[in-house]
Amino acid sequence: MLVAGVDGCRAGWVVFKLEVSSFTTSVEVVNLPTWLRERPPDLACVGIDIPIGLLEGPRACDRAARKLLGQPRGSSVFPSPCRPALRAQTYAEASSINRQKTTRGLSQQAWGIAPKIKQVDDVITSECQCWAFEVHPEVCFWALNQHRPMAHNKKTKEGAAERLFLLRRVFPQVETHLVNRPRGIGADDLLDAAAAAWTALRWYRNEAECVCTLEHDEKGLAATIYY
Repeated sequence: MLVAGVDGCRAGWVVFKLEVSSFTTSVEVVNLPTWLRERPPDLACVGIDIPIGLLEGPRACDRAARKLLGQPRGSSVFPSPCRPALRAQTYAEASSINRQKTTRGLSQQAWGIAPKIKQVDDVITSECQCWAFEVHPEVCFWALNQHRPMAHNKKTKEGAAERLFLLRRVFPQVETHLVNRPRGIGADDLLDAAAAAWTALRWYRNEAECVCTLEHDEKGLAATIYY
């Protein structure tokens, strides 16, 4: 039986997989929408670093995650776009739609991952959420670090080192995967996917927690962040 963590990357979606019985890990690039539609038969659950459950207004889970992390790590949790903004062709159009629907413009960070948010939003269902759920890597690392946020930005050498130090404790092979990662996967992408896989293991063991109570969007999707 597998559990997995997923993060977006230049190559598509990087998956960090754990075979629960043997505790062996592997890394691959997948087509995530296909994964969500077809669900591999041996996949027990998957944590995905992408907003799931899109509201026409601020999400309580985003606010809760920012508060939990404090600054500066809390700034990595940016407001999620509303669903109509995902259909826009330009950033200006998306930001205008988001402001009309939510009274707030759209951040450049949110626009940067809007295509990936839409990929997941187009295929995920409330039934999928019995085994596929949203995570935020910085919240996962906060939990791994005894409820303390990371000291350094994940893009820095120091940030990669502190995250790798935590992950080695749970996934001894993670450094080997990092060194041998496929092209198109950044070091931070792989470490984020591994942190998401740690939360998936907690979910599998009924140990996962969420940052706040669930909200539901117009499609019936739950909006919260697990760790």
